[in-house]
Amino acid sequence: MTDVTTVASEVAPPPGPIAGLAILGIVLVLIVAWIVVGLQVLHIHDTALVGGFLMLWYWANNEQLQFKRLPAAIIGALVGIFLGWFLVYGTLTYGNTGLVVGLVLLVLALYLDIIKAVPLAVNTSTMLYVTIAAAPLVQLHVDWMELVLSTVVGGVFFGLVVEGLQRLAARFASAS
Repeated sequence: MTDVTTVASEVAPPPGPIAGLAILGIVLVLIVAWIVVGLQVLHIHDTALVGGFLMLWYWANNEQLQFKRLPAAIIGALVGIFLGWFLVYGTLTYGNTGLVVGLVLLVLALYLDIIKAVPLAVNTSTMLYVTIAAAPLVQLHVDWMELVLSTVVGGVFFGLVVEGLQRLAARFASAS
């Protein structure tokens, strides 16, 4: 069993108060920018914008904003959205048989995540997104294609901006 102090020591220390304010400012600008891009450019309804925000949250908190981990996060999210969608579609289209198939797919995905058999496609991101996508409130109100678009474009948007900012910060750090 892993000691909690060992795990805690492997995590980067939190930023100081001034750096925290700078990061907060950047995050707020990114949030506003994503809302503008999503609503005005992509014409995504506000209920589906959650896909991009959820991707940012997941990628920042679970993958520590590592650009190389973004593809697995996005692919896993898409698998999770598919599973949530199929639970609705299968049930509405095929009745109880569709529901059973959807539940079998969900249990299979959970098993694959537990044994880490297909980490590119079935991972923690999958489980987060299927949890959200399977919620009745989401299923009743979300446009599934907009959720997919928001998740993918939001992930790419946040990934490129964060990667650009990290490279810019590294350039300034090495110059001083």
